[in-house]
Amino acid sequence: MTRTIDVLLFDDVNMLDVSGPVQAFGAALIGDRSQYAIRYVSPEGKTVRAACGLRLVADGELSARSNSDDLLIPGGKGVDAVIQHTAVREVIQNRAARKGHGRLISICSGALVLAAAGVLDGRPATTHWSRSADTKVYENVLWDLDLISTSEERIFTSAGVTTGIDLALAIIRADCGPKVALAAARELVVQLRRTGGQSQYAIHLAGQFTRDDTLTRLIEQVVSQPQLDWSLNALSQTAGMNTRTLSRHFQRDMQETPAQFVERVRVDHARGLLSENFPLKQVAADSGFGDLQRMRRAFQRRFGINISEYLSAFG
Repeated sequence: MTRTIDVLLFDDVNMLDVSGPVQAFGAALIGDRSQYAIRYVSPEGKTVRAACGLRLVADGELSARSNSDDLLIPGGKGVDAVIQHTAVREVIQNRAARKGHGRLISICSGALVLAAAGVLDGRPATTHWSRSADTKVYENVLWDLDLISTSEERIFTSAGVTTGIDLALAIIRADCGPKVALAAARELVVQLRRTGGQSQYAIHLAGQFTRDDTLTRLIEQVVSQPQLDWSLNALSQTAGMNTRTLSRHFQRDMQETPAQFVERVRVDHARGLLSENFPLKQVAADSGFGDLQRMRRAFQRRFGINISEYLSAFG
């Protein structure tokens, strides 16, 4: 059956937070039949202006009486005003209290609206990294701004912009199966699965902007094959430079040592595997830690908690 999604519009909404997920849901077809029906709503049912200047016409008013299945809340500069909107918070609280399968889905800083409504208390959540200071207002939320998405029961959050597409594809996969999700990903020409455990800071992205191609190629190799031997000597041999020069280049372009970079890549890879429920020993091996104890120490250094605590909060 077609699933209906209300998409909240408001002044200064981020257009990509709206169009990215909606386009993914629109590409979810079985035969020639769309699996999702989208309805655009605004707090008073009025036309709004997106942050890019585009005027967006709402189909109706955000209402607790809506019979739609899900509510999607995008982000943008206008979120700060939406947070203060009592009626919006009440609608979200009402939807969260509904029995059944209705979902609350936030993109980017839209998670702050969910937090303001109290529905994220005691739950894992993420939002755009630039909103770190704002998350501190909501101390009862288990924030991890290094994740690109989180999900628990009927509540989903994502880091924003392109990660909203990742989250939409994950939802399509759960609702409609991998074939439909793959077809949607192909239509959008994006990766089918960028797991929620991966970092929104895009470790490899920084490597694409180094001053020399040699370091860029080395970084890409580490990111794509973290399970290989990436000791300082091995890194130096692969890059074709001595250890001192390599360390200097890493500090200059990445602001960390080669060993710190490798550990960060491996932790990021491990979190992706953990979100897929792989056995811990396999995660340690596939991520390049070699043994579970080394992985435990790396998680402790990175997050100040052990793996079991991490899994309890974000597994």
